[in-house]
Amino acid sequence: MTRLEPENRWDVFLSHSHLDADWVEDLAKRLEDERRVQPWLDRWVLVPGKPWQREIARGLEQAASCAVCLGQHTPQGWFENEIGKALNRQAKDREFRVIPVLLPGADAKLAEILRDTFLDLNTWVDFREDSDPDRAFHLLVCGVKGIAPGRWTPPALSNSSGADMVEKLQQLQQLRQASLVDDTVALDVQRKLVEKILGI
Repeated sequence: MTRLEPENRWDVFLSHSHLDADWVEDLAKRLEDERRVQPWLDRWVLVPGKPWQREIARGLEQAASCAVCLGQHTPQGWFENEIGKALNRQAKDREFRVIPVLLPGADAKLAEILRDTFLDLNTWVDFREDSDPDRAFHLLVCGVKGIAPGRWTPPALSNSSGADMVEKLQQLQQLRQASLVDDTVALDVQRKLVEKILGI
């Protein structure tokens, strides 16, 4: 994980519409689990019963970057204000990165609308169906860390990681036989592991 300066408590502030909250939370989990990136996500940080506007502004101030996650709908309301605040900070702080992120299902018209905004001046990350999600994730992590992505090489399954996957499947089978894991959960985990092994 990148060492953060005291004023940068978070690696990335995840700005998004409430309509995309589930997808963005999955992205936050992946950033934290796979790349040890510390995301600021409203669902994880905001305390019930406390004013949220001030905490969102503080989160943006304490982040080293901001990923503006754009789904099917044009940003409006508080989401639009977050984008404006992030771009304003970027204008004052050249090290602060604002990364426009097109989510799966993002409307092509939305991208055209946003091309008329200051977001268009920043390099985009595209998770839409016609792009490679692993490459998009790599680009996002590079943007968060402030490093050039370099030449893209799709992740290959090394022998050691393949052996690790087989060991995990065996452990899962043992837990299932001992009735320590529900069959539905075990099947879901097994499916994900097999997909990872096969690269699908």
